[in-house]
Amino acid sequence: MNFLAHLLIADHTHTSLAGAVGADFVRGPLTAWPEPLRTGMALHRFVDAQIDSDPRVLSLKSAFDPAHRRMAGICLDLAFDHQLARHWSRYHRWPLDRFSQYCYAEMASTDPLPERFRPVLAAMARTDWLLQYRQAANIDGALYNIARRLSQPERLRAAIPEIWRLEPVIATTFAELMPALLTDAEGFLLKQQSPAD
Repeated sequence: MNFLAHLLIADHTHTSLAGAVGADFVRGPLTAWPEPLRTGMALHRFVDAQIDSDPRVLSLKSAFDPAHRRMAGICLDLAFDHQLARHWSRYHRWPLDRFSQYCYAEMASTDPLPERFRPVLAAMARTDWLLQYRQAANIDGALYNIARRLSQPERLRAAIPEIWRLEPVIATTFAELMPALLTDAEGFLLKQQSPAD
């Protein structure tokens, strides 16, 4: 899952929006981060682990052409956010443009933020990345930008057409996956809040 899905899960569970996205910019233990950021970051890591081990996602990755399978995870992160943005009204009562502006404002008002996240958040808000995920061309553009940070950018760029070849099965998988993730996130937080035995 990419930024939009993590923000939806955070909003659904009333956890930190900044933690939901900022977790991508933090390595190692989370103990130094204050609440509610720490719980938001921990939830992000839990969701990522759920996605990485989900049989439906593993099956989807295996549907990628073998030449592009190593890039499947990155491609699916953006492809899932595209599906979420396209079908947003199924998941949230607010229009996506209202939700996105709310998220940018909430995240910008959070302190502290991971230092590497600050310029990314500014760019997100400036061009409204979350709303842009609705358009297929913007998904391609986002993946091209990610590829620039890789040692072999052409490998990711060459894999992008797989998203559109597999779009019907990606859409079906996402429609099954997202409600399950919302429920799993609630369960994770309940366990976090339970007193130790």
